[in-house]
Amino acid sequence: MKNVRALAALSALLAAPSLAAAQARDVKDIVELEMLTHTEVHDKIHNQGMTSVLIITGGTEERGPHDVLGGHTIMSRYHGINIAKKLGKTLVAPVLPMAVAATGLRENTDQPGGVQLPPDVFKAVQLAEIESMAMNGFKDIFLMGDHGGGQDQIREAAEEMDKKLSPKGVRVYYIGEFYTKTHDDVDMYFYEHKLPIGGHGAMMETSEMLYMEPSPGMYVRSTYKTVPFDPTGQTPEQWKAARDARLSGAQRGQGGAGGGGGRGRGRGQDPNAPPRVNNGLTGDPHPSTKAIGKDLIEITANNAVAEIKKQMAERRGGTQN
Repeated sequence: MKNVRALAALSALLAAPSLAAAQARDVKDIVELEMLTHTEVHDKIHNQGMTSVLIITGGTEERGPHDVLGGHTIMSRYHGINIAKKLGKTLVAPVLPMAVAATGLRENTDQPGGVQLPPDVFKAVQLAEIESMAMNGFKDIFLMGDHGGGQDQIREAAEEMDKKLSPKGVRVYYIGEFYTKTHDDVDMYFYEHKLPIGGHGAMMETSEMLYMEPSPGMYVRSTYKTVPFDPTGQTPEQWKAARDARLSGAQRGQGGAGGGGGRGRGRGQDPNAPPRVNNGLTGDPHPSTKAIGKDLIEITANNAVAEIKKQMAERRGGTQN
């Protein structure tokens, strides 16, 4: 019996290195800058032509009692990897885990956990990260954010640095449709599938993190199926009518299509809406599923990739330098 145990232990020890090797990631498949050594980054930029980089801002804020505070950062990292691999020759910069106007803090609630930066400090961080990526050797730098707060500062930083760096052959882009068009398209997806529309911490974030989490309950607690929520105050028909009017106004040159995006996703102004459930959740997450999350992740990636390619074509003639 002792010999059997000894042989079993020896077999386990011999198998461990093979298991570790099987689980190790191949460097050629890694696109996250922070998961590479400086020599590997140098090789990817100068020998493999990976001269594009994504700077995506996440965030730390409440989004209901069921979704973890770091949801924006988790989703930003996942989206970044997905987008980079769809584009090719692209890496992902470290995701900033804080932005402007974190939910909870801005509403003076007593739920702890949010982290935010003042707009000027946030913009300064964006400028510094762009400068760092240019110094690293990247030629095309794409900025976007998963959180509504800070979108203006991201755009301003991209525009300012593009003017500063373009004489050196470095272009900087603000990819606003990563946030704005995606939220509108996601809400239309919900409308078409007869699902609850909009809401912070509701169907979109909960479904995506259900799909992304490596084990059940890691990002989304099981209470998402029963958690109380503050309704948006809009019926699907009211949301659709408001969306059509907004898009029609934009087509007539009256504006209303840009800015922070995600319109109709917060609490509506219906005076007959039920009293607010002040728990960081505006919208119904109960029907969320992994399958829905997979669809929404593709919407996000496709919008970002399309705008990146469009802007590249306008500034570079469609080629990545």
